[in-house]
Amino acid sequence: MAARALSLALDEESRVPLVEFEPQDLVEIIEDLTPEKLASLIDVTDLKADTQQPKIRKMVDWALDYGFYSICVNPVEVDLLPTLLKDSPVKETYVLDFPLGKASIQSKRRQAAEIVETSRNLREEGPGKIELDMVINVGRFKVDRDYTREEIKAVVEAAEGELVKVIIRSGELTEEEIVEACRIVKDAGADFVKNSTGMDALGATPEHIWLMRETVGPDMGVKAAGGIRDAMTVLRLLYAGAKKPELRTPDRFRIGTSGPLNILATMNWIKASPQAWAEAKVIPCTICPHGQTAKQRREVREIYVKRCRLCPYRRYRKDKDF
Repeated sequence: MAARALSLALDEESRVPLVEFEPQDLVEIIEDLTPEKLASLIDVTDLKADTQQPKIRKMVDWALDYGFYSICVNPVEVDLLPTLLKDSPVKETYVLDFPLGKASIQSKRRQAAEIVETSRNLREEGPGKIELDMVINVGRFKVDRDYTREEIKAVVEAAEGELVKVIIRSGELTEEEIVEACRIVKDAGADFVKNSTGMDALGATPEHIWLMRETVGPDMGVKAAGGIRDAMTVLRLLYAGAKKPELRTPDRFRIGTSGPLNILATMNWIKASPQAWAEAKVIPCTICPHGQTAKQRREVREIYVKRCRLCPYRRYRKDKDF
């Protein structure tokens, strides 16, 4: 599959096609996803500037009650989160140089090392409890691929074996650049490639997730983030990036979301009538929040506004399915 993606002629005439959702395949995914299995794919996330410690404690309660895989927060919370999760199976996830990715390689290395050391000292459970979601410097990537490879390698080394996910900010890349970024992430030794910070112009489109999976293959993780607030959106992303059952595990596919409880609740609705939901023609429309494609560079924006399925303004609508 990866070879097929890499050989695609990514010009105007042969753009990566829209993902077509086969109802019967969606039904299979719906029936496979128990509440526990769905929860195990979710990184509960809050990366807002005004997030306070009571919200972090609430997220921990959700994770312990429902079995979410990890809590994803800003690095400042490393003085609290390890103590809250001690003696639990829930992982800590910290974003690195978020959301712009514009710090130097040395700064990213130091931040990664500090997070790992602080968390291990507070949690006192050894390695394997921490994950780092780093952001690449997209500006440097566009002109110097070796720089991107080196910054990822630096973080992987500083992480001392802890899992590293790399955010490529796919909404700022052409499809050809997405393929190249994914190849670099894999070559540099990271564990996951992730599409978005959740604050970019575009969130998780099925086409980007499909292209990322095609490029890295089945032996590496793919994480989807940005605008994921309901179960139909999750199902379409699973269809694109984890269609095979063996890929629907937390080491191969992950969902980053600030709305995990709504995802579980809406999945209950879908499970009550899976065939009807699978055949519905509703489209996830939180992908382009508030028309933020206007913030993209022109050459990238022109690619993506053409891809919208239903919006009369050639953008994903701001409304959700539900």
